[in-house]
Amino acid sequence: MPDVGRVRRRVVALVPAAAKERLRRALGRAPAPSPHAELVVRHEGGRIVYTGELHEPLRAVALVVRPASRLGQVCLRLEQAPDRRFGFTLDPVALWEAGGRAAGRFDLFIEVERSGGKRSEVRLGRFVRTDTSAAMSFLEIEGAASPFGEQVHAWSHVTDQGNVSVRYAAEPIRRFEVEGTRLDVGPGGIAADLVLKTFSRPARDIRLSLQWRFSGTTQEIPVRVEPLDATAGFGLHEYRIGFDIMPPAVDDAEREGIIDPHLIMELDGFELPVRVPFAEKSFARFRLRDLPVPTTGGGHVDQWVPYLTFRAKRLAFWSERFTVENHRYLRRIERWAWLLAPLRPFSGIWLVGEVPYKAQDNGFALFRWIRRHHPDRRAYYVIDADSPDREKVEPFGHVVTARSRDHIRYTALASRFVGSHHAEYLHASRSPRLARHARGLRVFLQHGVTGMKNVRLNYGRLHMQEMPPDRVVVNSAAERQIFIEDLDFFPSQVAVTGFARYDSLFEGEPQVRRRLLVMPTWRDWLTSRESVLSSTYLANWLEFLNDPQIQGLQRDGVEILMVMHPNLRALVDDLPLEGISIAPRDADVQELIRTSAALVTDYSSVAWDAAFLRRPVFFFRFDDAVLTGARTPFVDAATALPGPIAHRAADLAREVAGSAASGFVMADEYAGRAATYLELPPTGYAERNYEMVRTADGLSTRLLRLRNARPVRDAFKRFRAGPHYYRVMSLMFRFGSLLPRRDIAVFESDRGGAYGGSPRALFERLHERGTSLDLWYVNNSTLRVPPGAHKVFRLTPRYFWTLSRARYWVFNQNVHDLCRRPRGTHYLQTWHGTPLKRMQNDVPVMHGRADDYHQKAQELVERWSSLVSPSEYATQAFRSAFGFTGPIIESGYPGNDVFHTEVGRRRARETRLRLGLPEDRTVVLYAPTFRDDGRAAGAKGAWSHDMALDLGRFAERLGSDVTLLVRLHPLVKFTWPKDLDASIVNVSKYPDTQDLLLVADALITDYSSIMFDYAQRQRPIISYVYDLEHYRDDLRGFYVDLEEIAPGPVVRTSDEVIDAIASLPDVEARYAGRLAAFRDRFGSLEDGHASDRVIDAVFTETERGTAPTP
Repeated sequence: MPDVGRVRRRVVALVPAAAKERLRRALGRAPAPSPHAELVVRHEGGRIVYTGELHEPLRAVALVVRPASRLGQVCLRLEQAPDRRFGFTLDPVALWEAGGRAAGRFDLFIEVERSGGKRSEVRLGRFVRTDTSAAMSFLEIEGAASPFGEQVHAWSHVTDQGNVSVRYAAEPIRRFEVEGTRLDVGPGGIAADLVLKTFSRPARDIRLSLQWRFSGTTQEIPVRVEPLDATAGFGLHEYRIGFDIMPPAVDDAEREGIIDPHLIMELDGFELPVRVPFAEKSFARFRLRDLPVPTTGGGHVDQWVPYLTFRAKRLAFWSERFTVENHRYLRRIERWAWLLAPLRPFSGIWLVGEVPYKAQDNGFALFRWIRRHHPDRRAYYVIDADSPDREKVEPFGHVVTARSRDHIRYTALASRFVGSHHAEYLHASRSPRLARHARGLRVFLQHGVTGMKNVRLNYGRLHMQEMPPDRVVVNSAAERQIFIEDLDFFPSQVAVTGFARYDSLFEGEPQVRRRLLVMPTWRDWLTSRESVLSSTYLANWLEFLNDPQIQGLQRDGVEILMVMHPNLRALVDDLPLEGISIAPRDADVQELIRTSAALVTDYSSVAWDAAFLRRPVFFFRFDDAVLTGARTPFVDAATALPGPIAHRAADLAREVAGSAASGFVMADEYAGRAATYLELPPTGYAERNYEMVRTADGLSTRLLRLRNARPVRDAFKRFRAGPHYYRVMSLMFRFGSLLPRRDIAVFESDRGGAYGGSPRALFERLHERGTSLDLWYVNNSTLRVPPGAHKVFRLTPRYFWTLSRARYWVFNQNVHDLCRRPRGTHYLQTWHGTPLKRMQNDVPVMHGRADDYHQKAQELVERWSSLVSPSEYATQAFRSAFGFTGPIIESGYPGNDVFHTEVGRRRARETRLRLGLPEDRTVVLYAPTFRDDGRAAGAKGAWSHDMALDLGRFAERLGSDVTLLVRLHPLVKFTWPKDLDASIVNVSKYPDTQDLLLVADALITDYSSIMFDYAQRQRPIISYVYDLEHYRDDLRGFYVDLEEIAPGPVVRTSDEVIDAIASLPDVEARYAGRLAAFRDRFGSLEDGHASDRVIDAVFTETERGTAPTP
């Protein structure tokens, strides 16, 4: 008999995702049959009153309140005599106390009695009629605060499924969702039909807003709004919205730019209006065409070209201004440009430039060289008619005015688009109707060295919104590797020719003035004058510029010259800068760098230009966590930037003043770092660029262009996200497994999410010893591996192919399910810690896991060839937990070698620098493990996390002297507040836990194996076990008695933790003996040479390398 479930899954897999989504929406709107008739929730006298009625034959007996993260626990139970009608009054203060004074959600259940006296619990919700209109306000809880110090209120809340809860938080959940049937943009205007869901909070005053991103100009347009009956929708609020409008004429004074459309509404419980974007995924039909909008003067047309933002895929418009005549000409060219296609290969037209308003970068430098050395070349520079740089370009001729007739015609005819930004900036219009005819070769000259910012979404070949370039110019092999490994370009696409403007950068011997150049880059979230004036961005820069040490430099004759970013200058032109000069708008930045003695910046790529000239560079990184947290830069700030880093204005001023006192001389260490990113002689840059552009076309280029085409990229993305991807990867892996082994060793930490632990230690040690193996590290970040080694992203085709051919796998977690160890491959499992909590076979019931967890886990264990153990104790636990019968290498953990070597001291300095930790502050690491019952059995996704440590209280008592690093387990998901105290630092995404242990003066943990690693540092360890009995008796259990062997104090409350940290010297002295005994029992093999012992045990003599042991 066929497997019906398997057949059903295959049929479902064939249904297009869009069709499945529409079906899901249709089914989701229909209320499920409910035994509940009516529910009314209201706030009265500081209480929450629930009244209602059940259908026959149910009788309400009690209201039961449970924490959403611990549904097995009952916080409150309110009883009544069995009756169809019910009425319960809940005291939010009593619930706050019963719930342990913890912020979060509490779910409500109603205990019902059925005929025959049988009782059961059902969620309070999904009534036929639900009225929550009198429960919108918050209820005050005196003295209540979250772990982050926020004032907490009680809110009545309706979940997305229509169930009633109570939330303790500073504000209600701001959540909305758009379900649209159509959004149509075209010559007739903008039209849409949609349903806006605001869930448990009602909305009012909904209107359409069009906002010009750079000027801040806003047009608000009324729309049709029909509120749906919330009482019939489980208390969830929905609004049917429709509009079909033509935008009003645009003011002639408005410049070109980007326009963001939103719905704006006032949402109950929030002071500021809420913006609702138009995302592609929210509409069943999403049609985008050009929208011409007249200007107020009548002589121009603003063509709005709709597009989807590169990150969130939300609707926005490029606004392009044409004269009426040129816009008509554009329309004709778009219609008949296909006739010009045969002429393109013979036209010889190159469109060269940057962005249309300037001529200061590589585009202009290359154009100038071409006009001087190859005047017959049909190269044209694209620039605005009113650009202040136009007078620099005019003397060379071949100037094309942006949006002119020549520009429109040349866009269709050009065989090359050569620019310092996306080629679309060189097009007469971004309209797809013209872009489909702009088929010339695309060359990306860049406008700065790539490294200090993560531009994967902006310039990654598979991620950028625009058509990818066919060639990219870089300055070094290191930068080339970034484009290949992190931005997904093919090696043949990346040319190491250097920047064309470097001919003038290194030209002659400039007269260097005693001048400090200050060049802060921009922050995208600063969109108005008010946001700038109130920002920490401006406050930090003003603090530096007004520092007494900087003012002292001015008195000593050092000129302070600030180059304002164009966006900052547009918003704020009256900064309070006494004695500070502001560079004019049209200043030649490169010439300023050449003639200045030093540079201060934050993330601007101009730092490399100054460093290449051996000018001292100082980096001001006061907002590292905000700007780079989600998108880690491609180069490591602590080890690769060509200058010192400061996180505080006073520290930066001290560095600058010290350098000025010694004559602004660049240290050799920083000069060496700069040299890594410029490997070319100081002449011939523009010529090399020209030859590369001239000879770039060919068959291989055309084939790569097919792979870069948007339909091909989109098709691969769909394939990558679809159900067939892993089937194909499995077939490819099996084929590779049948081929002979290659001398490759693949290393992976925490499923590609980290660069640390024992895999890192073995990887780096093999590289140091000069192994004959080809080393690959699996990592999904911007990690830079040592020269000669390689990086691969996890679960990519290259990942599966490399694993299928490798001779060695070195992992600290299990390999992906489909990767069965090939014959001839040695799979070394290093694991990731000494076990305290019971694991795998030693835990009969694994909460939060599927029923077949033990079976699947054992199958993965059977693939191991050998296992690393740090001690005899761990060996016994591993044998018991994993049922592993193969060889165990009892050597100590290679990852802990760093605690016993000079490398560790260097890495500690670098880690402090990355995290901005001053030497005079005490650093404490809080690293709790996850709780298995934080996720429902068999569920997928992350485990929930309760922040049991009161971080607000910690910061209040110790924040002036102590920095608390908080590292959550990789398996948990937790929402961090935006206004976290500066003394609390979230390091959950930091790639190597060992680095954090190296800088920590004390460790707070619970049942995590991290305590065994940290014991090597012989520093205080506080065991914060607020749920010891539950974890020990109900969830996991331990291999040893924690209270008996704990190397430090065992505490139950936040106050006890804070007291212990406040008296660290006493704790260290009192528990020194226990810590020593703990270290001797569980880590006696750790001596700094575990990596060598493992390498000698696993790899052959030639593979080990010959470098001497340190």
